[in-house]
Parts: sequence; C-alpha cells; structure tokens
Amino acid sequence: MSAAHKIKKFRYSLRDTPTGEPTIVFEIRHQFQGAKIGLTPSDTVELWLTYAEMPHVIDHLMDERTWEAHRKAILNLLASHFTPPPR
Repeated sequence: MSAAHKIKKFRYSLRDTPTGEPTIVFEIRHQFQGAKIGLTPSDTVELWLTYAEMPHVIDHLMDERTWEAHRKAILNLLASHFTPPPR
C-alpha cells in the first residue's frame, strides 16, 4: 500500500439486523476516500469462526499489518456477542 493510500481512520462496530442477527460494520478512511462496509450476518459468523481473518471484501482497502494490529480487538468485539455471559 503506497503512502497515498495510508489509512487515516479504521473503525468497526457490531450491530444487530432487524431480525436480531449480528453484523459487523467497518469504516475505513484514506486521505482522499473512504468506505463503510457492512458484512452480512453469515460473513460476520465466518469472521468469528476464522479467528478474524481479514474478510475479502476489505482486503483491497487495507494492509495485513494494520489488520493484524486490530485483530485482537475485533475478536473481543465479536466475543461479546458470540460468547455466552458467565453465570
């Protein structure tokens, strides 16, 4: 990724669809462009099952190093939904 494509902002949040299914939304901003991408509920489940491997839908927008720096936080976010609370 060239310096012209340096990421200025990378945010992610977990939301529920109207039917209650989880979906993760990524907001990626570069100097001159930005993208907001929501995964489908099945893609969100796949992200959880693969221990947060970078989804193909955003791999052209960011480098692996940036993704790896956020991977643990993304897993923690997903765990808040997919792991049952302790009793």
